[in-house]
Amino acid sequence: SVSTSSSNRTLRRRDTATMGRKGKKSKKQLEEELAKAADEQKRHEEKERLYQMEQDVLRKQAERLAEELDSKEKVLEVERLDEEQSIVTRMKTERKQNLEYEQSKLQERIKWQKFVACSPRPNVAFESEITTYMTMLQEERSDKMEDAMRKCEESEGIVEDLQELFCRAQEEGDVARQEWCKKYIREIRDLEIAKIDEATGYLLQYIERQEANTQSQVNLPFGQQDDDVKVGFWGHLQSKGFRAKQIDFPRIGIGLEMPKSIALQAMGHSIGVRALYTSYDSSNDKDPSEMSIGGMIRVDLLSIPPFSKKVKGWTIRQVPPPGEELVRLPYPNHEHATTAAITVQPCKIEYKVSSRVLVGKAPTISWWDPQEERWSQEGITEISWETETRKVSFWSARLAAFSITQRRYLDLPYKHWSMRPLAPLLVDLHIQAARYELHFVISEDGLRLKGPDEPELHDVMFATPEDSHRPDANGTVLESTINYGHSTRVTRVRSPAALLKELRDCGLNLMPTDQDAEYLDGYTPKCSETEARAYSDLSEIAGFYDITSSIHNKNLPPERAMVRVRENPLCEEFDPLDPDCDTDYQAILFFPDKSCFVKSFEEKNPCDESLLPGHYTHASLYLCYDKVPKPGPTHADDLQRLEVTCATARFVEAVRQTMQIMRLLSFV
Repeated sequence: SVSTSSSNRTLRRRDTATMGRKGKKSKKQLEEELAKAADEQKRHEEKERLYQMEQDVLRKQAERLAEELDSKEKVLEVERLDEEQSIVTRMKTERKQNLEYEQSKLQERIKWQKFVACSPRPNVAFESEITTYMTMLQEERSDKMEDAMRKCEESEGIVEDLQELFCRAQEEGDVARQEWCKKYIREIRDLEIAKIDEATGYLLQYIERQEANTQSQVNLPFGQQDDDVKVGFWGHLQSKGFRAKQIDFPRIGIGLEMPKSIALQAMGHSIGVRALYTSYDSSNDKDPSEMSIGGMIRVDLLSIPPFSKKVKGWTIRQVPPPGEELVRLPYPNHEHATTAAITVQPCKIEYKVSSRVLVGKAPTISWWDPQEERWSQEGITEISWETETRKVSFWSARLAAFSITQRRYLDLPYKHWSMRPLAPLLVDLHIQAARYELHFVISEDGLRLKGPDEPELHDVMFATPEDSHRPDANGTVLESTINYGHSTRVTRVRSPAALLKELRDCGLNLMPTDQDAEYLDGYTPKCSETEARAYSDLSEIAGFYDITSSIHNKNLPPERAMVRVRENPLCEEFDPLDPDCDTDYQAILFFPDKSCFVKSFEEKNPCDESLLPGHYTHASLYLCYDKVPKPGPTHADDLQRLEVTCATARFVEAVRQTMQIMRLLSFV
């Protein structure tokens, strides 16, 4: 047994040695294996290369086929749009003719009302009558302040007619006519200020005729608190003895506080101070970022000329050269070096703001810089606003023309908007602006403000029954009578541009321009052709469909615009912001020359601009509805109600004008 186990161990050692010799590869074997692996790698790479070449060929072929298909579809689209353009042109022409016919009947009625009223005002439609009036106004002297203010009141009536003509041009998109109106409005109002200056110069020339108090001071208010033009004059009839003075004109709602440094900077002069308030401003919208609200108050420091003298029965009076009747003294006065060491003290100014103007809790007061042509807040401090009395007061280191100002884009952008039918030819427009939630009603007569219920806006919302016979070039219509509180108010309808202009005067600017987009982060105005097409097409379906904004519209290129629509034949009220109703709305994409139904939904990002299955682009929204792949049994009736007739032309145009002026697609 011992020998057996010894032999077994010997056999195992031999086997192990044999296995060790077999497991070790020679150099030749290793080289062969490496060569084999290299060949295998080359075959794999060649196979991969051939596969990639095949895929590239297939991809290029697919791209070529896609390009050919896309090119073919584009050719077909161009041919389709060209063919449809004649249909669209015919329909838009008929729509324009129907509108012109209805507008002509309305204008005839307005002209007759004006004829019956026998208004002596010139007809602003004729330039010759405007220039004749201006020439007569310029040549006629106004020595008395009352006469000058009466002429200002007459001129404002002509300005009102020009503004109505401007609004009509804005609704029609006539830019040249708008500039023409603005030119004459500016020139007439410059003449108004010139007439006030002329009367002020005469007042200073004969100031000794005015009754002075024991301190040789004259205090003369002209006008009433609610007048569009009102003047307050205070004069110190001695060249010495001026002290800090508080000047009050309670009849016109203006107060001033003049410091002693005024006399030190106007040494040798008898001092007069004039406060001129106008319900309009003289900036003429030159500042691109700021706008004036609540009118403008101009405070001037004036030099009272030497008094007349009586010599041997003769009255000798120094007559100033033409154009120098009114001498304004600058404050602060930087013309003389001797005044540099004088500490310039601020002046306090207080005036009452119209009850028709929306004023915030902390208003901004600015002075108009004529050199820079912009509003400036430099040197204005301690601004105070009294809500109950509607008086604003502030301290200023200079005398100039002052106004409450705010950013032009204060109420932009719109957060969302929606439009829904209320009844035949009646639509509700809801806009969530930056500050207010607004409600409008659009009818064939124009636009009516329904909310917000702010006291400052009541004159825009309501009118008195006595105004129903007042002739108006913009067709002011007094609609229904409603109960408001404990009184009965008559709702007021104006043309879209006229009503939005009134809102702008109240401090609510819903008439944005392309310039406003420069101050809004992430907003680019839509292409004018795209906007015009969208507003024109959407106005035709507004009587039967809910129309609402889309969150994707802002991120689309300027050439594309998107809205959502929902058929609403029963005039029901739906919430367009409800996520559960998202699929009930159909997205519409507008281009400069076409429109289409797309797959986009509010809850899905990014925006899906692909066409609905079976749908194509068309030259108008009407044709998109006409060419649906599977028309329903009422398809013909549905199309017929979308056609613009004489009965619907004015309503459709009112909707289009409202959307166009508010720029609902560019600022949402």
